[in-house]
Amino acid sequence: MTSPDHLHRVIVRVSPDHADQFAAALEPLCDSVAWTAREGQPKAQITAFAEGPPDEGLISKAVAAAAADTDALVPEIEFSRIPVQNWVVENIKQFPPITVGRFFIHGSGFEEALPPAKLPLCVPAGAAFGTGDHGSTKGCLMALDSLEGRPIRTALDMGCGSGVLSLAVAKKWKCPVAASDIDEAAGRTTRANVLENGLRTYVETYVGPGYRNRPFKNRQYDLVVSNILARPLMLLSRELSLRVAPRGTVILAGLLFAQEAQVISAHRRQGLHLEKRIRLDDWSTLVFRRRG
Repeated sequence: MTSPDHLHRVIVRVSPDHADQFAAALEPLCDSVAWTAREGQPKAQITAFAEGPPDEGLISKAVAAAAADTDALVPEIEFSRIPVQNWVVENIKQFPPITVGRFFIHGSGFEEALPPAKLPLCVPAGAAFGTGDHGSTKGCLMALDSLEGRPIRTALDMGCGSGVLSLAVAKKWKCPVAASDIDEAAGRTTRANVLENGLRTYVETYVGPGYRNRPFKNRQYDLVVSNILARPLMLLSRELSLRVAPRGTVILAGLLFAQEAQVISAHRRQGLHLEKRIRLDDWSTLVFRRRG
């Protein structure tokens, strides 16, 4: 039995494309799991903590199974012990604050003074995805920051994940935001983050079948944001176009440079016209406008 003055830490580094799957594999075996991907770095870092000694054999098997499921190489696993009194500091080091334009994203352990003239978003480091540092999420935040002079009265965040983009829209425009995901865990995380940021008045969270979810039928939005993957973006282009108000804005992400042409073509056929693209790392963010 480990002494109470130490925690056990597990670190695994994998491609950002597969970080969710590896984090999910570790969750049943550890007390806390989170991951982050940094611009310019080819690997995302998954960090897990456990109060007692983790079963290294089971963790190795879980990581190997995740590698097999994603057709990835089995990554190295780092096991270590850290002083428990430094756990919060360690967590902050793993997930430092991020500034993207006017948005300032920080974890729940951040205790310093908030920078002036910024829109603070608290996204706890325990969230397994969507802390704002991945190229696609950061690209969306940059796109939101650049939208000025447009009347955004209603917004939809399709595939909300941690809800960070819903929080950003609500903070900037103080408008109703529908945050939707097909995953129950994402719904719970988004609801918790909405409460953490005091935005319950603006953000409503839904879990269901995407654009076909009953609350979205026969509704249109001034802004639609969708940070998922290229293939589902293309498959959903028709349904998305029906939810965009005339002269409305669409921000799409979760695609690589090489997938831009296909995604642009699919949405152009639905009457959405490319206004801007943002490239970070290997990831693209596309901004479209629907003509009136």
